[in-house]
Parts: sequence; C-alpha cells; structure tokens
Amino acid sequence: MNKLQLKRIAESAYQAMFSQKPDVSNIQETFYGWVVFLISPKGKVVVKFSREFGRIEKEVTALEFLKKKVICPVPEVYFFGRTEGYDYMLIEWLEGISAYELPNNPKAIETFREDYTNILIALHEHTDSRGFEVTPEKFELSLIDAFDQWMYPVLRYVLSSVSPFSCELKDAYRFLWEKKTEILTPINNQSSFVHDDCHIANVLFDPKTYKISGLLDPCDVGFKHKEFDIFHLFDVREDLKLVARYHEKSPLIEGFEIRRYFLGLWDDAKHSRNIGWYDESWINSKLDRFNTAYKQA
Repeated sequence: MNKLQLKRIAESAYQAMFSQKPDVSNIQETFYGWVVFLISPKGKVVVKFSREFGRIEKEVTALEFLKKKVICPVPEVYFFGRTEGYDYMLIEWLEGISAYELPNNPKAIETFREDYTNILIALHEHTDSRGFEVTPEKFELSLIDAFDQWMYPVLRYVLSSVSPFSCELKDAYRFLWEKKTEILTPINNQSSFVHDDCHIANVLFDPKTYKISGLLDPCDVGFKHKEFDIFHLFDVREDLKLVARYHEKSPLIEGFEIRRYFLGLWDDAKHSRNIGWYDESWINSKLDRFNTAYKQA
C-alpha cells in the first residue's frame, strides 16, 4: 500500500465532508492496514484502509452490530467508499488513550480491569437461540459444526503449497484439526456475541478515570463462543490479569487452558491467510504451550 497515496485519499475524503482541508494529518500503520488521523476546527475524524480486500465493508457492518450490543462507545461510521483501488471508511474520532499504554499503577489497573471485564461479560450475555453464526443468514446449533465451516478454508490454506507454513507446522495443524471435536466439545453449545479481536490494543481508556472510553476494530463480530474473545486478553499486557478477573465474575469451563492456545493457533493461521502474515517462532512458541497443556490435561 502506498502511504502517501492513502494519506492523500484520506485528506480528499475529509475535504468532501467538511469543505476544507485538515490542518493536521497523521498516518499510522496497523496490523491490517493504515489509519489516518485528521483534524481541523471543523472536526476530528479517522480514515481506515485495509490490506485485506473486502474487510472495510465487513467492518462497517461489524461496527453497527457492535454498537447495538456493547455498553461502551464504539465509533460511528460516517461513510465508506472506494477510491483509486482502495476501500476506506471515515469514522468518528473517539477521545482516549490506547489501553496498551495504561499506567502501571494499582489504581489504574484495578479500575480498568473492573470496567473492561464488566463490559465484556455484558457483551457475552447476548446470545442467539439459533446457535453459532456462520453467515448472517446461516447458523449452526453446534460450535463444532460452525468451526468446521469457519476454519476449513484456513486449514486448506495452511496445507497448500503456497502457504509459508513449515512441514512441521502443517503436520501440527493436521493434528489440531483431528482433535477439534475433543477439544471443543465442552463448549459446544451456548453462543455469545463476541468482538473477536478484543485485546487491549483495540481499547481506549479515559486518562482521568481509567475507564473504557472506546472499543475499536471489530474483526469478525458475531455469535460464536465467549472464549473467542477471552483468549485475546492474553495477547497484549498479560500483566493486567484480565482473564483471571473475568473468571472470578463468570467462571470459565474446564479445559480453557487448552482451548486458549488451540483458538490462538487458528487465529494466527487466519491472519496469515487474510494478509500473508507469518511469524514461525511466534506460532511454534504457542504450539509448544498448547502441547504442554494438552499433555497435562
């Protein structure tokens, strides 16, 4: 993606909305693309671009669904479009600081931990009698059946000749696929609405109160199992012990330690398929922890 071209497209979108150029225009790279922050006396907005084709349109829908379910601010979508071959959306600028930068002091950590776990538990209380969402029009009563449909294309990618996965990792993913029924059976029912990428780098906090001021970047929101959110809480700032606090309030089902790594490994493979990301040492480290948990169970 051409950084200067994206910045120019974002500035043109801003000018179309506010009838003037922004005074400040700052662009930052993210895992899935680029974000441009634009400011003038007429308003502050954010323009997002994605490396994955079709992802922006999906995120527009995801933000609208998430806004109806979660008890904290979610950015409003002003409009989205396609210019010069790039999909983009122009969204509300929410005030706050990335929770990745949460101060390492007891008051900040306790306040944030209490507020965020309450928000996630309330989100996960939304369920659907139809079960687990494969598409907006199709549900499965069994998580295992839904997982088959979500992840079989990912498995095919991992095992293909064009994937970067080593032969050893391909064998490991074959084993994970063979064991999916055994591993997922304890959580095979009771869907929950999930954000699906809720690590704290996608959370904003108020620097005065340390409470949540925004939830960003929904990946694949929908009715899955709440553990599809919970395992992400280990991804960034594990020192905040968010999972332990969640478990105190809403106990997790036995076998979570295995499923935590199992779901994480499939999430890594999904990212690789979506945008070509691949970090062999990261994946091997997670696989080692899965194997240890699986053997000890």
